[in-house]
Amino acid sequence: MEETQPLSQSELPLCDSLIIWLQTFNTAAPCQDVKQLTNGVAMAQVLHQIDVAWFNESWLSRIKEDIGDNWRIKASNLKKVLQGIMSYYSEFLGQQISEELIPDLNQITECSDSVELGRLLQLILGCAVNCEKKQEHIQNIMTLEESVQHVVMTAIQELMSKEILSSPTNDAVGELEQQLKRALEELQEALAEKEELRQRCQELDMQVTALQDEKNSLVSENEMMNEKLDQLDGSFDDPNTMVAKKYFHAQLQLEQLQEENFRLEAAKDDYRVHCEELEKQLIEFQHRNDELTSLAEETRALKDEIDVL
Repeated sequence: MEETQPLSQSELPLCDSLIIWLQTFNTAAPCQDVKQLTNGVAMAQVLHQIDVAWFNESWLSRIKEDIGDNWRIKASNLKKVLQGIMSYYSEFLGQQISEELIPDLNQITECSDSVELGRLLQLILGCAVNCEKKQEHIQNIMTLEESVQHVVMTAIQELMSKEILSSPTNDAVGELEQQLKRALEELQEALAEKEELRQRCQELDMQVTALQDEKNSLVSENEMMNEKLDQLDGSFDDPNTMVAKKYFHAQLQLEQLQEENFRLEAAKDDYRVHCEELEKQLIEFQHRNDELTSLAEETRALKDEIDVL
């Protein structure tokens, strides 16, 4: 078995982002920070929601809730959670977890280590995006803030790259997983481009607002000058007077600002149209990802039937 390398992404943001994701399950046990998660209760409740048939009531009842500061019970809970996850990967998903992805439970129990907790949460994330209700969980991920969403999606991609299929000779399944990875990469690129365009639209909005303010200021100045011109008994008709020169200069500035304002409004509309196109592409990528995932499951099911025969 080929050795895997340590996690390449920054694991502290990974832990923080996955805690935010974990909160979407609305567990009875608190899960606002690392310390609250070290007893394993909230994570067990999340696993129960992910697959109620596998992580059933009987399994959940083995997780002790009245813990306090008893580190032995915390360690026992975390051990049951990790064992349940590894069984789920091995027996239900037909995958083995790379040793590099297995967290050090002692570090979580004794030191509240966010790096090791991040690894454990990443394995729970893998259960969510591979279970029968994976589409529901993926949709929940897509509702997160984009910075959090990006970290979570990168964690999924990294997890897929380090998982080892129990039957590596199955070329069809391997090819489907590669297609899933490519679809995920394209989705991430589209999200990044969407964010860039959103920021550009905000900049254009600010420029338009600034130009509008300047235009309003010039209009006010122009009105004041018109009032003064009305008091100058015909001096306005003389283009050589200072007042007339200022007026014509203000008129010229106003026209230039109006042209620039129209140009920026057009550019902003173009960016918004582009953003709408990206939204459509994102939906297509999600549909493509769903189709590939479904095809991968069918392939695995066919393989299991062939193995039985």
